Amino acid sequence: MSERPIDIRQVARTLSAVENRRPQADAIVREAYRQARRVPVVGIAGPPGAGKSTLLDHLALHWAQAGEQVAVIAVDPSSPYTGGAMLGDRFRMDRASAHPRVFVRSLSSRGQAGGLSRAAQDVVTVIGALGFDRVLVETVGSGQADLDVAMLADCVVVVSVPGLGDQIQAAKAGILEIGDVYAVNKQDLPGADTVAGHLEANLDLVYPGRAGVNEPGRTGRRYAAGGANPSVHRRHGAAHGPESFWRPPVMRVSAREGAGIDALAGTIDAFLEWQREGGCEAQRRVERLRSHVARLAAGRLLALASHEGSSAELGRLAERVASGASTPDQAAEVLIDVLFESWRRRRAT
Repeated sequence: MSERPIDIRQVARTLSAVENRRPQADAIVREAYRQARRVPVVGIAGPPGAGKSTLLDHLALHWAQAGEQVAVIAVDPSSPYTGGAMLGDRFRMDRASAHPRVFVRSLSSRGQAGGLSRAAQDVVTVIGALGFDRVLVETVGSGQADLDVAMLADCVVVVSVPGLGDQIQAAKAGILEIGDVYAVNKQDLPGADTVAGHLEANLDLVYPGRAGVNEPGRTGRRYAAGGANPSVHRRHGAAHGPESFWRPPVMRVSAREGAGIDALAGTIDAFLEWQREGGCEAQRRVERLRSHVARLAAGRLLALASHEGSSAELGRLAERVASGASTPDQAAEVLIDVLFESWRRRRAT
């Protein structure tokens, strides 16, 4: 754990520079990646109204009271017109935000699809370099659109509650496959057991064994070739290989009452430890950085398309498609050539 006191005001100024791409941002981000200080990143995803902020409040306080320096990044939806956001999650984190070891930062998604801010990856890396021991990231909360958190966090907690059609959401591959731990919040409400049962039933279709770590030869069940979903077990281990594997547990909690928080935090730490011991942690971080680099490259090409010359060419290509002289695929190939040439000219100057 970090023993160095953290200047919260300096942290806030540094993150503002990174998020807003101020002149000093490149140097800050470059130094953060150079340090390569790896701290666990826990993502909290789920539909609006699931109680993610309150749950995150309790989790942050749990680890802070254990002596960790905890940073909380809450991503709020932004206006499609102004790009602004309410940034109100911190009002639902009153306990943790008052703790001296907890730093809460809200980020606007700025129209970014996938539930995260475009700056989230760099912000998380900079936070690690500033001396924090753990980062908690709460997504926008748009259910199926929260999938990007799987490429940012070392552990993803998917939160469900009764009464929001979660038994149907649980059957959808996207939300089911990103979770490392599932939390059914508001456990005291009618229907909580039903939601947990639906989640367990869907996990049964993919995972053998028991919740948590399963060692080789102890599952009592084997899949035929191709019977398991490789996109799930790539993160959690091979169900029919020699290594141990992780079956995502379904935890029942009450964020409002603070019930089940210690058990949930312990399960998250158990998954992170299993990942570290098996080498999955390093592989997962390489994969998420690969995705980040690809998105940055795509974003820069799209930015070039908005420049005057490229924009005019895009207009001409659209007219050709509209007149039947070209297909969209052909026009896209021409535009790529134009953008790359524009990029080369800019690099040369």
